[in-house]
Amino acid sequence: MNEKQMLAIMYDFYNLHMLRGQNDDILYYINEIKSYDSKKVLVVGAGTGRVAIPLSKYANVTALDFDQERLIQLNRKEKNIRTICINFFDYEKEDDYDLIVIPYSTLQFDNDAENINKFLKKLSTIINANTISIFDVSESFNTKIDKNQEFLFRDYCREVYDDVAVYYTSKRFKEYIEFLIEYRLCKEQVSLFENEKYYYYDRDLLYKAIVNNNLEILKIDDGYGNADFKHKHLYHCRKRGR
Repeated sequence: MNEKQMLAIMYDFYNLHMLRGQNDDILYYINEIKSYDSKKVLVVGAGTGRVAIPLSKYANVTALDFDQERLIQLNRKEKNIRTICINFFDYEKEDDYDLIVIPYSTLQFDNDAENINKFLKKLSTIINANTISIFDVSESFNTKIDKNQEFLFRDYCREVYDDVAVYYTSKRFKEYIEFLIEYRLCKEQVSLFENEKYYYYDRDLLYKAIVNNNLEILKIDDGYGNADFKHKHLYHCRKRGR
């Protein structure tokens, strides 16, 4: 097993232990599929299928991600989801979708102001007049603090036949916060590292990017119906001039 395959397993391992209430977004998206009567759904930033797999019980789901190993992990769990391995910026429209879901702050992942505009411009080119897009953004990154190698948890991971201790480091910069997750395989005495960078939520910047890219906001929901997640904002958009 190579390092990329191991990190895809660790991604699932981390989510299982740490996301907890974040998984409330799944029921939220299921309700929106029913509300919009969506038959074909594209999940952008699908990872290992945390959102895509449960949504596939309610619609025909295509999962898009730039990480091939994470998509392989998704298909190990659910073979009936079509996967596309590509950076969203390079994606060319292959189908008409009723609903496009961009979950868990994917829009903020490594995307500065220029890339957010580029992302939404790409989105506007792949939707038709009837497509609804929902993207989840978070202002929690704006207030997270620097932490130096904080221990999160230790548990047995059956896929690697070892206990894994997980440590978290965060460092704030002017426009973004950077996370370093360390996975220590205790018996093997080796570590794997995952680095992620999320840009802070700027409502004015996002609003301008939406308007400038031929999109209109239908509504903005705060949280997933759970008071603990009011820092989450779910933008529902469609092509302007429908």
